[in-house]
Amino acid sequence: MHDPAVRRDDADDLIPTVLVVEDEPVIRELMAILLEEEGYSVRQAVDGLQALEEIEQHGIDLVLSDVKMPRLDGAALVHRLRARGDAIPVVLMSAVYAEVDLPGVRFLRKPVNCEQLIDIIAGALAANGRSAPRVALDGRSDSAPFVG
Repeated sequence: MHDPAVRRDDADDLIPTVLVVEDEPVIRELMAILLEEEGYSVRQAVDGLQALEEIEQHGIDLVLSDVKMPRLDGAALVHRLRARGDAIPVVLMSAVYAEVDLPGVRFLRKPVNCEQLIDIIAGALAANGRSAPRVALDGRSDSAPFVG
């Protein structure tokens, strides 16, 4: 179960960690670069099963996940997290689905507008008692307008 009081020991507690879950390596890496430029600590997973392992092993503050992936998709990942009582904020992205009906889960349609992504992540973290890194609050980096 995700416990915000239990923090990772290898990163600054003040920097939120976002787990990017995406089976397409180029999109996953672009998302990671964007988030790192905005001041977030970033971990990566190729599917929902690897994401569950990352969440167990590391202090993850938010999950940013594709919906359609092999082995365990984004919606199934959310169901598993909620079934074990984990209220970690989740943002799902998809080019295929128009919307995913999961309570408390935010949704973005691909290609993702970078500014909208950063705003949604900051809002989801704030709703969970975490704040965005200073760079994300002070100004935008010169990132590409769309990813994915």
